Amino acid sequence: MKDVVKGALLALAVLLQGCEPTEKTAETQTPAVPKVDIATVTPSTEPLTTRLTGRMEAYRTAEVRARVEGIVEARTYQEGQEVKAGTLLFRIDPAPLKAELAAAEAELAQARAAADAAEDIAKRSRQLMADESISAQQYRKDFFTEKQARATQKAAEAKVQSARLKLAYANVTSPIAGRARRAEVTEGALVGQDEGTKLTTVEQIDPIYVNFAQPMADSLALRQSLQQADKREKPILRLRLSNGSTYPLNGTLLFSDWAVDEKTDAVAMRAIFDNPDHLLLPGMYVQVELQQPGQTQAVLIPQQALTRTREGAYTMVVDETNHAHSRPISADTLEGSQWRVTDGLKAGERVILSGSALKDGQAVEPKQATLTTQPVASKE
Repeated sequence: MKDVVKGALLALAVLLQGCEPTEKTAETQTPAVPKVDIATVTPSTEPLTTRLTGRMEAYRTAEVRARVEGIVEARTYQEGQEVKAGTLLFRIDPAPLKAELAAAEAELAQARAAADAAEDIAKRSRQLMADESISAQQYRKDFFTEKQARATQKAAEAKVQSARLKLAYANVTSPIAGRARRAEVTEGALVGQDEGTKLTTVEQIDPIYVNFAQPMADSLALRQSLQQADKREKPILRLRLSNGSTYPLNGTLLFSDWAVDEKTDAVAMRAIFDNPDHLLLPGMYVQVELQQPGQTQAVLIPQQALTRTREGAYTMVVDETNHAHSRPISADTLEGSQWRVTDGLKAGERVILSGSALKDGQAVEPKQATLTTQPVASKE
């Protein structure tokens, strides 16, 4: 029996000795270092270009309205036609207006005759007054009668002038040169009864405006670049159309509003483009590419290397000892598939392409990645 117990104890001791190295090995084992794809930060030599949504607006717009009451006799233009200032667009029935003018001219003739008669009486009264043949009261009466008659004559003259203007307004002409849009009324319509009825709209679209809003930070950068750049250097403006093509002519920046919209934190801006072929139309949405003069110190990082949080944008940087560190950066402009970084990084540093799960200071095994030129969604 004793031999059996000794044998069991001996076997247990051997078993325990065999387990000790395994436990020590497990205790001394270190976690695996994660492998990460990295990209090297490259300097940007291109001028800063901001891409903004804009909307086209006519250079001049004139609403053509009826200025007299009457029936539309004819529309004398083709809708969409290019017209010059003074081109006849509509004709309103002139018959009632001619009759009104004739009545006004007759009234003027009566007023002129009455004024001439009153003038003769006043002259005789003046002579009789000198001879003391009439009283001073009678003289004053004749004098003021003449004044009243002349005033009535002037009122009649004004009435004739008004009637002539109304007759002229029966021919509705374009106030500006441009493209006449569709007619708002047809022949036979009664217009100008209570107010000036809108007949059509004429728009001048060569040149043409584009209105857009620029974020306040970009607006400040633009103003600073304009101050620092050569006075001969101007911002370059291009338009990208909805079909992806680029408009062949560059534009000119006209102004930027001095007020900032409280809701959008943006500054209203306007540019002007020549539009000889009328390719640009009012109301059209376009992408405005605003290139600042001179060069801005900046670097580029792949789009997937940037992460945005409520605190701002940051990226993970790999140091010389292959440890990852979180780095806040300023990056507001996307150039193709790369973010333009104006603060927080310098050329030659290494950034991790997917490091949101890493801890600050964590060791990594970096691997240079092969980048694609296609844009990807940034991590928010």
